[in-house]
Amino acid sequence: MTRQDVVKAARRLFAEHGYTRTTVGKIAQAARVSPATVYAQCGGKEGLLGTLMDMWTAGQLVLDIIAACEAAGSGRAKMEVLAEGYVTIYEQFGDIIRIVTRAAASTPVAEDYLRTAEQRHQDALRQIVKQIHDVGDLANGLSLDDAAKIIFFYFRHDQFVLASDTFGWGVDRTVQWITERIESAILEA
Repeated sequence: MTRQDVVKAARRLFAEHGYTRTTVGKIAQAARVSPATVYAQCGGKEGLLGTLMDMWTAGQLVLDIIAACEAAGSGRAKMEVLAEGYVTIYEQFGDIIRIVTRAAASTPVAEDYLRTAEQRHQDALRQIVKQIHDVGDLANGLSLDDAAKIIFFYFRHDQFVLASDTFGWGVDRTVQWITERIESAILEA
């Protein structure tokens, strides 16, 4: 329970004040533990940032999305499942994505975590693109790697937020627009 309390406190404080302005002391105070406990159980701020990144990129939700895509029959059906998965990830972990991305601009360890997160993201996409290929719906001549990069480009959190929030399109229009672009780029006509 203590570790969960510390992670929850760090997540809230990193989101409210930023990674660099949040101290281990503030996290400990919010979690009602000693700073020594934060270091011992969570590896301090760096360990907590890594834990948050793992929640976003290596949790059960990612595995569930990959499995749901596998169960979908066609490339288009797999893309629909993936699009819904992105919405769920962004609803559950959008704050963590912003925390890690913002921290990466000024903190080398966070930059490493962001690089790891992006690599995991692309690795998961390659699995889904392989599924699309295996059902015969990947566009001729398009490599698995390039198809994964196209999905990564369009569905990155920054682009999603730009369209849904900044442009004012909302989630449904954004998902539809992004999915149509990806399908036209990677699926067999």
